Amino acid sequence: MAICKAAIGLILSSAVCSLWAQQFPVHHQHLRKFCAGTLTVDESGIRFSGPKGHAWTWPYMEIQQLTLYAGSIRILSYKDRSNWKLGKDVAYTFTGKLPIELLERQWSAQLDQRFVAAVVGQASGRSGLKLPVKQLGLIKGTQGTLTFAADAVVYDTPRDARTWRYRDIQFISSASPFQLTITTLEQQFHFQLKQAITESTYNQLWLEIEKKNGRIQ
Repeated sequence: MAICKAAIGLILSSAVCSLWAQQFPVHHQHLRKFCAGTLTVDESGIRFSGPKGHAWTWPYMEIQQLTLYAGSIRILSYKDRSNWKLGKDVAYTFTGKLPIELLERQWSAQLDQRFVAAVVGQASGRSGLKLPVKQLGLIKGTQGTLTFAADAVVYDTPRDARTWRYRDIQFISSASPFQLTITTLEQQFHFQLKQAITESTYNQLWLEIEKKNGRIQ
């Protein structure tokens, strides 16, 4: 019986590993066109194998920001661009049919605040305080629902969605009952609220975020 249980455990462990080692065809986006290749994702990092001169490996610690979108992955490296770009860091974008929910689940569990989940993913349908909002943009905003769930804050919108783990949120602030700002390592997100938030509700949200981040007891 013990041998049988050990064998089952080994099979399950192998299944988990095989799920986490993902390999899929993608397009590496260039300034004008693209090249085709294979993206490999596992617990140690990301690798792209493409045509000559287009093959790279990024351990997670060498990725400045990793953003998962509904149909693409953007890797911002620590490598500087050429001098005429004034030291701007090199970014790589890959598009294709991606296992979004699997990647979001695995990266959310493994990576730190440098991972940006620009998707709703497994967060869809979560219960919690829901606020209809408009996110203010530099040129054009988006509209959707901001949900404060037990394990994450989700901005559900057709374009520019986000799922923030509580540890991704540096702090929230509010200048009025119809305004809310969420500050993350990525950027500040400014929301217009379509219904007023009471002072007690805001204070409770602030308190929960501070507790979940371990800043207060």
